[in-house]
Amino acid sequence: MRARLVATYVLLVVAVAGVTLFVLERSLASDLAGSLDARLRAQATAVAGWLQTSRHPERLAPRFGALVAARVTIVGADGLVAGDSAAPGEIGRPIGQAPEVAAARRGAFGQATRVLDGDGVEQYLVAVAGGDGSVVRLAVPTDEVEATRAAMRDRLLLGFALAVVAALVFGLLAVRSVTRPLAAMTVTAEQLARGDYKVPPPSDARDELGLLSRTLAALAGEVEKRVGELTAQRDLLSAVIGGLVEGVIVVDRGGAIALANPAARALIGEGALPAEIAAVIAAIARDDDVASEAEVVVRGRVVRASARPLGDDGAIAVLYDLTRLRALEDLRREFLANATHELRTPVTAIAGYAETLLGGDVDAATAREFLTVIGRNTARIARLVDDLLVLERLDARAEIVSERGPVEVGAVIADAVATARAAVPEAAITIEVAGAPVALGTRDGLDHVVQNLVDNAVRHGGGAVTVRARRDGGRVIVEVADRGPGIAPAEQERVFERFYRVGGGRKSGGSGLGLAIVKRWVEAMGGAIRIESVVGEGATFVVELEAGETAAR
Repeated sequence: MRARLVATYVLLVVAVAGVTLFVLERSLASDLAGSLDARLRAQATAVAGWLQTSRHPERLAPRFGALVAARVTIVGADGLVAGDSAAPGEIGRPIGQAPEVAAARRGAFGQATRVLDGDGVEQYLVAVAGGDGSVVRLAVPTDEVEATRAAMRDRLLLGFALAVVAALVFGLLAVRSVTRPLAAMTVTAEQLARGDYKVPPPSDARDELGLLSRTLAALAGEVEKRVGELTAQRDLLSAVIGGLVEGVIVVDRGGAIALANPAARALIGEGALPAEIAAVIAAIARDDDVASEAEVVVRGRVVRASARPLGDDGAIAVLYDLTRLRALEDLRREFLANATHELRTPVTAIAGYAETLLGGDVDAATAREFLTVIGRNTARIARLVDDLLVLERLDARAEIVSERGPVEVGAVIADAVATARAAVPEAAITIEVAGAPVALGTRDGLDHVVQNLVDNAVRHGGGAVTVRARRDGGRVIVEVADRGPGIAPAEQERVFERFYRVGGGRKSGGSGLGLAIVKRWVEAMGGAIRIESVVGEGATFVVELEAGETAAR
């Protein structure tokens, strides 16, 4: 841009100066010719005046020539040369065809340019008429006039060259003053294009370039503000979409995945869009851009996919993982069936015996027996309700864990074994406690855990039960082992479910909630429980709790 501006400026200056030079040279040349004409005419008229009062023109011509610095030729009325300051040999000869002399004889001002002698020098001739019919002609070589004009042209050309150089220098300075802020604003614009909004301070000039610079700086600030707002909104949207438990997928018009949050990737994997989800999205186009929804199975999980169009940009699909919900529904149905079955037997017994007693035709011994059965079934219902309440309370695990403290495990085991022996005196229970391990938990919770495991081992382990406890690094290990029939691997995970009994039997008389309560208690105290069992060789329940320092007394 600087080069174009300078070139345009210089060409304009050259053109204007050239035209001016040409007009000025012509004007000066014309003025020079006019001045020469006036001088020669005045000198010729003066010479003609002298001739009217003087004689001997042959002697006067050289004197006049020296006086006027020109060749003076005096032509008599007879057309013969009467005197010549430069060529005395021409005296007495006819003037011949001389148009300037002929014009002077007619009373006009004679003027001509031609070569007079054989020397080849062109002469500028001026002729005026004398008083007695004679003619005075003055001749000046045109070389002198041309030399004057050449000197004048040289001076004009020198001035022209100096003017062009000055115009070039001042043009560069002027263009630089214009292009420098433009170059700075170009750099600023390139920074904005790269996303760098820390632009230099704007110019404080009061002209249009200063206004443009300040406008560009204000634009940079506004763009930075808008981009910051968009970035914040994008980050917020990404955080919201990324934190959703529902899977969100955005596809372009070609069906390719443009966006998928972690929940969606957990369902569809890292590959392309599954065919089941693609079919739900494709249904939008078939239904005239109406939202579509379907329940499909993707990678073994039940998913409800809901798709909505995004105009011409593609579509968005929201995936809801129903696998856990379906499992919970199955668990709820199983729980209701088990609870109903557990309650039906004692309620039926209570209702039957109560109806018989109300009939009144029962002796005292039978009535006492019926009331005993009613009391036993009532206690069974009460134990079931109590166990369900304990499980409900254990769902608030955070409250229980916050109450943990150091508990001496050996004392808990001794109390549990004493209670079990009181209920089943013939049970063979062995205690193996290494040192005095202290676990972090609650005394009530640890009592429930150990008591349930010992009672369960006594009932199903054939009477031979071993209870062990030791500290292993930062953990306390409690093991309750029996020599019963064992538990098959397929059932080891399910024994902690509510109302589940190994083998599906219900002859033990329990509610099927004991091990479920044990697992909830252990987890509430921040521990873990597992089963080690071989069918036919017995089972061992292993409880791991965080070790404490000193037991409370």
